[in-house]
Amino acid sequence: MSFLEKEDKKPSTFWDWVVGIGVLVLVGGFTLFYQFQKRSSLRRFQEADSLFQAGKFQEATQLYDQLKSAQYLTTVHDSIIYARLDSVESMEDEEKEAVSSLRSKAATGDTAGIRAELSATTFHGLLSAEDQAFLDSIKSKF
Repeated sequence: MSFLEKEDKKPSTFWDWVVGIGVLVLVGGFTLFYQFQKRSSLRRFQEADSLFQAGKFQEATQLYDQLKSAQYLTTVHDSIIYARLDSVESMEDEEKEAVSSLRSKAATGDTAGIRAELSATTFHGLLSAEDQAFLDSIKSKF
């Protein structure tokens, strides 16, 4: 009955230790990586948020665009990112419409309309270089 007898070989504990330590290193490494990425994403979000609140909308938009693909932000952060991007886009559209209106008023010589448009519109520096140059030239005249 040799198949029922125990063999006298000692099981090797060396490989058990290697596998155990390997698993611990993998789990620990993943945890550290996750925490690092989470802190980095939150830091970048706070930086973008402070830029937005300071009125530096172009810089904030660039950071928010980068953060759209961040995997370690909560749904609240995602909602804020998309809301802020939408508000910047709305401001940009308003500025473009105002410049278009200023161009048409300048073409017709409506100086009172230009003054009214300039005083009614708040510009946040979201215009293209060409539109910004036109706006600066109009502002210098009025």
